[in-house]
Amino acid sequence: MPITMIDTTTTNGHAPPATAQSARSKRTVDASQRRAEIVIAALFLLTAATSIFGAFALEPGLYGSDYLARIFPNKATVVLDALLWSFNNLGIVFIAVFAFPLLRKLDEALAVGYLAARIIEGTVMMVGIMATLLMIPLSQQFLEVGAPQNSWFVTLGDVLKQAKFLGLTLVSLPILGLGGLFFTWLLFRFRLVPRLISVVGLIGYGLLIPASIAGWFGLIDVAPGGNGSPLAVPVAVFEIILLPFWLLFRGFKMPEAPEHPAAE
Repeated sequence: MPITMIDTTTTNGHAPPATAQSARSKRTVDASQRRAEIVIAALFLLTAATSIFGAFALEPGLYGSDYLARIFPNKATVVLDALLWSFNNLGIVFIAVFAFPLLRKLDEALAVGYLAARIIEGTVMMVGIMATLLMIPLSQQFLEVGAPQNSWFVTLGDVLKQAKFLGLTLVSLPILGLGGLFFTWLLFRFRLVPRLISVVGLIGYGLLIPASIAGWFGLIDVAPGGNGSPLAVPVAVFEIILLPFWLLFRGFKMPEAPEHPAAE
């Protein structure tokens, strides 16, 4: 069922002429498109909330220098952390799933690339979550044998901790950047949202790729709270503020919409 969205913008304090108003102030969209826009916006907010809470509220107190002695006694917090990251992983995949039917009408190759990048990103991050959960039984065994330092427990724990960091941050970041570039280029190219929003997204996702490569070589710390965190500010603004709220209140301006320049 089509939905008509009305824009009441006026010019110089007066309503626009009736003919211009009928052509430019109404946007008729399919109900399924409007549902997709709302779901995509909600998923962006959900993934942001779960990842931020997991990374900044739960993890700092769990993975210090004595993390093997702390994880098992705080296993409920570790499981909650893994659950929050799992919600994030499912959310990022379903963002692409709901966006795919809309984006494929514009450029199927880029739409498929965006969906594939999100699926790969979510899969890589699940490896980090599995490493997180495996540290619980390791911590339990470590405590049962008296918490011996310089033992294989510590070596294996360090490997799992690094696997967690690789999966949730260092390897997933460039994949996020690549997929995000596919998505925001479509937004920019077809003017689905105002150019300012899409440009912020292009800059934000573009910065993630060189930042992650610099992190591989130890030039910057891309972990949450590290000195590379400011590079993630543009993409955070795009995903948490600009795009979701625009989608909630206005939605995509698809090329077949009456007020879109291509249709005019």
